[in-house]
Amino acid sequence: MKDLSERILPGSTIGIIGGGIVSYQLVLSAKKMRYKVAVLSESQNCIAGKTADIHFVCNINDEVSLLKLAEVSDVVTVITETLDKNTYKYLAEKTFFSQNMYAHSIVKNRYLQKQFLDSHSINITPYESAVVVSDVYDAAERIGYPCIIKQENRQLYGWDNNLIIHSAFEINQTVPLIQQGLCVVESYIEKQSEWEITLCLNDEGYYTIFPPVRIEATNIGELPYIESFEEWEDLKKDTVNQMELITKVIASELGVSGTVKVSYFLTNEDNLYVNNIYTFPREHDILTIHSCSLSVFDLHIKSICNFSLPAVRQLAPTYLLPLYKGEKEALYNLMEKKNKWQFFLNDGFRHTQQEGFAQVFPINKQESLQEIKYAGLISDSVEIQDGQSEKR
Repeated sequence: MKDLSERILPGSTIGIIGGGIVSYQLVLSAKKMRYKVAVLSESQNCIAGKTADIHFVCNINDEVSLLKLAEVSDVVTVITETLDKNTYKYLAEKTFFSQNMYAHSIVKNRYLQKQFLDSHSINITPYESAVVVSDVYDAAERIGYPCIIKQENRQLYGWDNNLIIHSAFEINQTVPLIQQGLCVVESYIEKQSEWEITLCLNDEGYYTIFPPVRIEATNIGELPYIESFEEWEDLKKDTVNQMELITKVIASELGVSGTVKVSYFLTNEDNLYVNNIYTFPREHDILTIHSCSLSVFDLHIKSICNFSLPAVRQLAPTYLLPLYKGEKEALYNLMEKKNKWQFFLNDGFRHTQQEGFAQVFPINKQESLQEIKYAGLISDSVEIQDGQSEKR
């Protein structure tokens, strides 16, 4: 390990590009460790900016403000996918960057991500690129139906205008997507479950890894709910080992420090497919604040400052449920009735209709899921059996 003089010590300034809840949690983690924080975001009312020592309000790619951020920061980390490649190149010449342009391009561009994974022999769904509608037809004929059409540039947190087509008669529906630029045509697979592995690593490549979390549909909105447990009855240890190994390979090849997250689809046949890659924490990492020995936000800060990273212990099983904006009285009644739950209510969530999260620490999985269902946070169309949730 490097000596202390080669680490970014408390009292130094961490620059964060991007606002919102993730940046806010990183500011809180940094300040716990006596770092100063400078945030660059596009909103004067940014919750992270209000908490930081310095707040630059500008377009995320404004070179003048970025230079000011670089001048006051000892390290800069990016919590957004909206930076362009010229900005990365410009900043890399001015300051120490925890991420890099190569990793950013792979995370942001779905086609480049597929090529990256393919070149490392990592299992992905069959895919082809499409520039015009006839390309979609040809790709679908080769890949087979159903298939899914996705825009080349992934939107933040995966809220994309994706389209599933089941036959050649539906291909004309892809015109609006094709008109926006290159698309990726992927084979559609029936997944049994979706998982995410989070790894934090420092500048020397030393890492620590979090237990896998399951991502479940709520059937009442776009946002999923998250399950995190030490042991899973329906997840083989070999599968966990495989996910962890793939995540380590991806993190190593990207050459970043900080957080690397990889989401996976698992089929009924135990086939594992990489779905998405991220190089910064996500909003649902809030669940690690109280359920793990250190949160993802804490370890992201330690990683980009090149400190050693301890093993992560899960202290408690947990569910994290998205809360949508609606009647305030109904929310306050829920908080009163479920006074053992943890509530996170803040401005600045990426999804404009999200009010926050409710976190549940179950003693009995079955009973807790029933309780969540009856509270209206999981739709009645979700059937609960043996402590698991499945779509009917």
